[in-house]
Amino acid sequence: MNLLENALRMTLKEKLFFGLILVIFAFNMAVPRVILAQNPVSTTDLNLVYQGVEPVDLLTQRFIEYKDKAVNIVKPYEVKREMTVIATAYSSTVDQCDDTPCITANGFNVCEHGLEDTIAANFLKFGTKVRIPEVSGDKIYIVRDRMNPRYDHRIDLWMTARNKAITFGKRLVKIEIVE
Repeated sequence: MNLLENALRMTLKEKLFFGLILVIFAFNMAVPRVILAQNPVSTTDLNLVYQGVEPVDLLTQRFIEYKDKAVNIVKPYEVKREMTVIATAYSSTVDQCDDTPCITANGFNVCEHGLEDTIAANFLKFGTKVRIPEVSGDKIYIVRDRMNPRYDHRIDLWMTARNKAITFGKRLVKIEIVE
């Protein structure tokens, strides 16, 4: 049997039902409707989209979840020293670090911590608190990692995603060492 024979054999009830389905389909195609999302997008996701960076991998999504839960309390710090250095960024990948990319030189696990408050610097002691006003205002970074020895006066900011680190690039910034 072909399609035409099946169409001729349909009862009036089946033809009306089929016609109603076609009308509903055509109406839905012609008239778009606004449908509200069940789960609203978090502000972190919106910030990433506005910056042109979309979270792509599971690791980045985990960091976003931790970041949403964390509260960054700004304490009044006293500036001890200011200097201008080259700033770059890195993420936890084997090609940028070693075979344990989540563990910093002082043993801190940045993947579990999930906040972008870690920097690598060879000229500062572990635990030194640094502010980079032109990059992130009053946010405090903590020296927890080291870089290749040839970079003696450079800082490297740890970021949750490789594409964010690439977007950051290489900049000349003024840092404030605070206490």
